Amino acid sequence: MQDLLNLLHALLPRVASQQERDAAYLAAAADTPDLERRLREIDARGRRWSPLEHGLYPR
Repeated sequence: MQDLLNLLHALLPRVASQQERDAAYLAAAADTPDLERRLREIDARGRRWSPLEHGLYPR
């Protein structure tokens, strides 16, 4: 079983976590205002979730 898991880990590409992608996005900021804008984007991302956007609605 361990051999199968090792094979799958070797064949499948590693996907970066959301935290790693956010850190890379913030690191690419050109200056302080750009960094602040990017921070606001990340903060707002969690607040934009809507049940209607995800097909959840009362029937």
